[in-house]
Amino acid sequence: MAELCPSSQKTSVAWLPAAPEEGWASMDCYWRELDALIHASGLDEFKFSCALQKPPPALTQKASRVRRSFEKYVAYPARARFQSAQIVHILDHSYSHLIDWLPKQTLKVVTVFDLVPLEDAGNLSQAQVARFRRTVMHLKKADQLISISKETQCKLQSILGIPADKISVAVPGMNFTRFQTSISEKNPIRSRLAALPPIIFSVGSTASRKNLSSLPQIFRQMQPLFAGKSCCFVRAGDFLSEALKNEIISITGETGFIELGPLFGDDLVAAYQSARALIFPSTLEGLTFVSPEAMAAGCPVVTNTMTANPEAGGSAALYYTEGDYSLAASHLTHLLTHAEMHAEVRTNGIERARAMTWTHHFEMVLQVYRNLRLPLKDA
Repeated sequence: MAELCPSSQKTSVAWLPAAPEEGWASMDCYWRELDALIHASGLDEFKFSCALQKPPPALTQKASRVRRSFEKYVAYPARARFQSAQIVHILDHSYSHLIDWLPKQTLKVVTVFDLVPLEDAGNLSQAQVARFRRTVMHLKKADQLISISKETQCKLQSILGIPADKISVAVPGMNFTRFQTSISEKNPIRSRLAALPPIIFSVGSTASRKNLSSLPQIFRQMQPLFAGKSCCFVRAGDFLSEALKNEIISITGETGFIELGPLFGDDLVAAYQSARALIFPSTLEGLTFVSPEAMAAGCPVVTNTMTANPEAGGSAALYYTEGDYSLAASHLTHLLTHAEMHAEVRTNGIERARAMTWTHHFEMVLQVYRNLRLPLKDA
């Protein structure tokens, strides 16, 4: 990140993003979007720098475990010790251990995405959960936290006991234009999906909190549609277990279920744009990007009312109470068979996604800096 022109009137802000070696696409995206806004904003009140002294990666790549560990627990703490900015912003709560390495006089801000491992360990070992807990306990030492949702704000209060006045909520944005831009017909994912019946789409990990085991209970009530080849189920992301895969196929038929594996870039956008509806049954989220991405691509969303799902979908998604699989199936069926309803929900989703801008998030981040800066000016 290039620094803006130096000025004695500017408040210095240093960013500490997650190390690119982690291979975390969402964290690289967060850093990249904020960095782009700095260059486009022409701000004259802050002087920005980055502890890594390089721009965010254009392509996410994961390093070896040894390299990741070295960067996170050896190289990064060494960099943190020499940060001289008035405000230091750690862009990922997984790096909140760096607070102990920062100079005492700096004002410390951390963006917090979720505390999910403390509620659902998923595939993490007890040692990994314990390490995560030790890391996020450092959040108590920050001067201000930026939570990406009200859901995460509540968890910071209830699980870690952090006062509400130390937490600001700033919902992240999304690259609306990217998901709206039509993908070429030559794209292999688009061309493959074009030959299928109307698609019910699912994307993401297979962690237990994603609640994918509920899909057969939803699809079973739509079996006539699958039997008549009036729809199919397409899955992207982690591959399902053999048992769940077979249970779904027993409902959809062999040709009614396709697993694409992990998708990125234009391939993921093509899948969203090709789908008739997205089903997102997750029961535990800090705030998902899946729903707004699907909406931006023109794909209506059906999800439950658990945790932060309503924050992501707003009034544009179609909701069901977890366990009411008849209503979930009804929503999907109507989106598949009623053109007018589909068009209305699609339009509402696009407008919802359009409003979730990175500019709005950035303005709220800047307000946190300004509020912290007041004592500096008064000193």
